[in-house]
Amino acid sequence: MQSEFDTTTKLLLALTGFMAIMVGLIAYIAVFREPDPLLDPAAPAAVAAKAKPEGEACDASDLDAAMCPAGKYCKFDVCVPVTQTNLCGEGKSCRDCECEEGLLCHHFRCTKEEEVDRTPLECEENQRLAEAVQTLARKCAARKTDLQKIASTGSCTTADWEALALEDEKFDLLLSAFPNRMAIHFPNNLPHLTKQTWPTAPTRAYLLTQIRQFKEALKASKQVFVIGRASPDGDAANNHLLAVRRMDLASQLVESVIYEGIPETERDKHRIPLRSFTLPTTNPINPARYKKSYLSNPDGTRPKINPIIAWDEENQRLMQTGLDGDDLDNQSSKEWQRLYGMINRVVLIIPIPCLGDEYERRKTILDQKGEAP
Repeated sequence: MQSEFDTTTKLLLALTGFMAIMVGLIAYIAVFREPDPLLDPAAPAAVAAKAKPEGEACDASDLDAAMCPAGKYCKFDVCVPVTQTNLCGEGKSCRDCECEEGLLCHHFRCTKEEEVDRTPLECEENQRLAEAVQTLARKCAARKTDLQKIASTGSCTTADWEALALEDEKFDLLLSAFPNRMAIHFPNNLPHLTKQTWPTAPTRAYLLTQIRQFKEALKASKQVFVIGRASPDGDAANNHLLAVRRMDLASQLVESVIYEGIPETERDKHRIPLRSFTLPTTNPINPARYKKSYLSNPDGTRPKINPIIAWDEENQRLMQTGLDGDDLDNQSSKEWQRLYGMINRVVLIIPIPCLGDEYERRKTILDQKGEAP
C-alpha cells in the first residue's frame, strides 16, 4: 500500500511541476514577445517607421511637400542625397557618361559648345534637303573602307563623287533637292581648247554678275559641286576636253565670287572645297528632264533665283523661252535640237550647305508639341 501511494504522489508532483513550467512560459511570452503584425493594426506603420532611414521627411505624392534641401531629393517620403552622375571632360568619350557643363556630346566626344559645328537652320527646316544630304553621306560612306569615319559628304574625294555620279542614274534627281543651284551654259566649241581668247572681258563680266546672285549661298556652303557635262554632239574626245575646260572656267568664276574682297593671305581661313568632275557624252539630259530636275524645286515651284546662266542676255532669253514652251518632247523640231545642244553644253554648280555630320540639337517633347501640325 505504501509503494502504491509513493507512485501516485510522484506522478502528481511531476504533473504539478510541468504545469508550473508551462504557466511560467506563458507568462514570459505574454510580457516580453513582439506584437503580431497580423493582430496589431498599428504594427505596419510601426514597422515602416522603423525601416525608414534617418533624414528629413517629405511627401513624394505632394509637389509642395516633396521639396528637399539642396543636394537631396524625395525618395519614399525621405530626403536622401542625390547620387552624382559620372561626368566626362573635354575630349573624353561620352558613350557611357554625361559631358561636363559647357560641353556637348558630338561624334561621341565631349566638345566645347563654341567649337561644335552646328547644323545650318536651312538643313534643319528643309526636310527634303536634309534627306538628300543624308543620302549623299550614306553613299559616300559606302565607298570608304575605314568604318571608324563619321558618315559625311565631306569625306568623299572628287574621284569618289565622279564615280557615284556615273553609277547612280538618280544622282541628278538627288541634286535637284539642293536650293541655290545654277547652270552655266556655253557656246558651241567654246572656250577654245588651245587659245585663251574666250571669254572676252564683257562676257566674263556678264557671267560674274549672274553668279553674284548666288554669292551668299556659295559663301555659306560647306562644299560646292562643279559638274561639267560633255555635249553629245560632235567628237566624243573633243567634247570631253571641252567639258573639262568649261568646268575649270566655271570653277575659277565661282571662286572669284566666293573670295571677292578677301585678300589672298586670308583666303585659307574661308576656304570652301570645290568638287569638280565631268560626266561623259553617254549621259546627256533632254530638255523635259532638265526643266524638271534643274529649273524646278522638288515641290514643283520655281527657285527664287533663276538658275539659268547663259553667256549673254540674248542666249539666256532664248533658252528660257525654249524651256518655257510646251513642246519639249518633239525631238524632230529644229528648236528642240538647238535647245538640246545648249542645255548639255553646261556646268552645273551645286552649293552644298551641310555635310550631314554637324551637331543637331535634339528636339525635346516640348519642341515637338510646339511644331505646327
